[in-house]
Amino acid sequence: MKPIYVSATVQDSGKTSLSLGLMQVLHARGLNPGYSKPVGQHYVHYHDHYIDEDAVLVHKIFDMVDDPYCLSPIAVKRGFTREFIFNPNVAPLEKEITDCARRLSENHPMLIIEGTGHAGVGSCFSLSNARVAELIGTKVIIVTSGGIGKPIDEVAVNMSLFKNHDVEILGVVLNKVLHSKYEKITKTVSRGLQNIGTRLLGSIPYVPELTYFQVAQLVEKYDYEVISGADALSNRIERVIVSAMQPEKAREYIQENTLVIIPSDRPENIRTSLEELSSYGKATGAIILSGELELDSALQGYLEESGIPVLASREDTFSISARMVDLEFKIRSFDRDKIQILKDLTEEYVDLDYILNALDE
Repeated sequence: MKPIYVSATVQDSGKTSLSLGLMQVLHARGLNPGYSKPVGQHYVHYHDHYIDEDAVLVHKIFDMVDDPYCLSPIAVKRGFTREFIFNPNVAPLEKEITDCARRLSENHPMLIIEGTGHAGVGSCFSLSNARVAELIGTKVIIVTSGGIGKPIDEVAVNMSLFKNHDVEILGVVLNKVLHSKYEKITKTVSRGLQNIGTRLLGSIPYVPELTYFQVAQLVEKYDYEVISGADALSNRIERVIVSAMQPEKAREYIQENTLVIIPSDRPENIRTSLEELSSYGKATGAIILSGELELDSALQGYLEESGIPVLASREDTFSISARMVDLEFKIRSFDRDKIQILKDLTEEYVDLDYILNALDE
């Protein structure tokens, strides 16, 4: 069975989500798929190698027997691109990719290859997604976000580069489609893709639960100081508000699993927010205090007593809140609920039978 290459039109379209969904569904069908992300830009040190974090995730979730190195043979470290531009020798890099694909194929009847961004990403070191797909001999699924005109335009541009490398495109998976516009967008995009010579393989609805994150992930990503509630950093965040209005007015916006951003010179807002969050129990929500931290001993004691995670940053309130817009975290191995959601979505909304038949030809 030919390998399948999961590419995208832009960053964060849902390549990893679809790859995880496909892996689970295919495992459930008894196919034992292998996985690789040949070119990784976000790497970690894992099993004595620098491995892309998505490859590490898959290796852990599926307890894979493969050498982790082959799941991510090329790590784009700092200075990698500049060094290549002045010493352009792609042959050894290509050999690493093809050798790993061959080794993985010895253990698995089919491979899911996850790309990095759009078709052209990696061109600066002669390993664009289109070229990598050509090297491994895959067929391609392009993932794009919900919408109509913009996704179709972006798919058309990506298709041209894949075709230039003689890589067959199976079709497109539309991701994060709003429920209120699902039927309209799905029908229109399906026809639009036909007009440019491809097909819609699936239309996956937007699921808010996939955007939720834990307080610990904020601490890790932005190095916030933990003032109190260190035992509750696993609290899940579902919504974010800024408490800069009158304290009692702010109370109306605080619900379960809310992250409240508060200027640290607003003690009454801090107290009110703690009271409201505490009404749901200490295993819910969190607070970020912005600016120079000056808390009196009574308030500090109240924070510690509440058990609610309270973080601190010297940044201003606007800067903190601005980065919360469209904030997305990579799925981790402990996100079992999200991983199950991805399986269910792929099973229900993606035409797996068409894909498998096309790979088997």
